[in-house]
Amino acid sequence: PLAGPVSDAYGRRLMLLSGLALMVVGVLGSALAWSYGSLLAFRLVTGGGLAIVYSNLTAIVADIFPPENRGKAIGWLVSSQGIGAALGVGVVALLLDLGGWHLPFYVIGTLLLILWALFWVWCPRSQRQPGRSLTFFAHYKEMGSNAVSWYALAANTLQETAVYGVFSYLAANLIQTYSMRAGETFLPLALAGAGVITAGFIGGRVADHPRRLALFSAFPLGGGLLAGLIFTTNMSPWATAVLAFGAVALLRISNTVTPVLLLEAAGRSRATATAMSSFSSQLGALGGGSIGGLMLAMGGFPMVGFFILGVSVIAAIVVRLKVRDSAEFA
Repeated sequence: PLAGPVSDAYGRRLMLLSGLALMVVGVLGSALAWSYGSLLAFRLVTGGGLAIVYSNLTAIVADIFPPENRGKAIGWLVSSQGIGAALGVGVVALLLDLGGWHLPFYVIGTLLLILWALFWVWCPRSQRQPGRSLTFFAHYKEMGSNAVSWYALAANTLQETAVYGVFSYLAANLIQTYSMRAGETFLPLALAGAGVITAGFIGGRVADHPRRLALFSAFPLGGGLLAGLIFTTNMSPWATAVLAFGAVALLRISNTVTPVLLLEAAGRSRATATAMSSFSSQLGALGGGSIGGLMLAMGGFPMVGFFILGVSVIAAIVVRLKVRDSAEFA
């Protein structure tokens, strides 16, 4: 949340280059780690840099694209995350076999350094407006002056909770329910992960659709129902993976629609809006993993399924009753 107002006050370029620099230091430093503590410290630096980068990338997209095309552009950005995650696992595994655990850090750190140089050349320079550096907290006020923004953030947190509930316990469900070995879960998990790519594509079109809020409230119901079936019924591993693909594709559209809604109400505080959207997604990741684990301990995988269905239904209700389109509350 802190990166957004600083970007709005001092410019996207400074924050984007600073975030990428932190990632370079964190990733290359991880390769040189001399203890668990040092490795943990470098990973924390990497995570901080990533948080700065992601919120600013979305804000840069919002600066460049007009409102009528903004949803599709952010959708492609979300899809690229899914592509990166899908390719990253395989590439890191290959590098691990070729050169041990240090090599992936060296290769990815070098690629990040090249990316930093490209952004240094291509990222536009923007003039800082006089007095903007004194309005740090005013950016929060501008972004959150309407209650609709907070309801949209709450709905996004609930849907991300459902998504990460699926991702956190899908592999364990496949192993325990269908007696699969850990290595055999790779392809079903990859299919489920492809739902993130599809969600960006669908979400971009939903965000630009005239009836986007009706779709935004209907999709979590469908995704929650599919997720509930994953953990409450015994089918086959591949049928489970197909259901997971559908659940993630429907639930994850919130990651595209929510920032679009916030950006339309944020005025000049675009990076603050996208940072808060990212922050709500991380709250969902925390909730999906931790509360999902509690449900698993209390009632097994069926309880996980009911939990995911429940939060999805609540998300749909919040969108339906509390979120209004920007044209109505502008």
